[in-house]
Amino acid sequence: MRMTVFSLASISLLAACNGIQLNSSILNGAGGPVASEPQDPVLQPAPGVDVAEAEPLLPTAPSAPPFRGSATTVASLGDPSLPGLWMETPLVAAEQQALIRSNRSTQVVVTLKPIPGAESGGSRLSIGAMRALGLPLTELAEVQVLPAT
Repeated sequence: MRMTVFSLASISLLAACNGIQLNSSILNGAGGPVASEPQDPVLQPAPGVDVAEAEPLLPTAPSAPPFRGSATTVASLGDPSLPGLWMETPLVAAEQQALIRSNRSTQVVVTLKPIPGAESGGSRLSIGAMRALGLPLTELAEVQVLPAT
């Protein structure tokens, strides 16, 4: 008797699920309205402003301090889908090669890639560099950045 009740309850619950559409617009399936992509706004000059006389206003990005050849930074795992040996860091203003040394006395030559932020900010190491240094992928690691030799 108990099995019959459970069976009937299960069947009635499954019958009630008929209204759920797994291929709905929420899951980007067919049959639902498709959202159009946002369009870039067209900027119009203010009334009375001569466009020929106006100087273009370009945002000035704060430049990263120049790399001085030796620094210590705390690094975490960067984007694991990007291959290679690299470190994204605010220590440099342009890409360059450098030697990275860990607390475990392991070292590897990587490409330093600039990112915005303060020089005291953290850095992100590639998964290949973290493995080469023998660092745990889920922890923050203090590394020393030196000139490539």
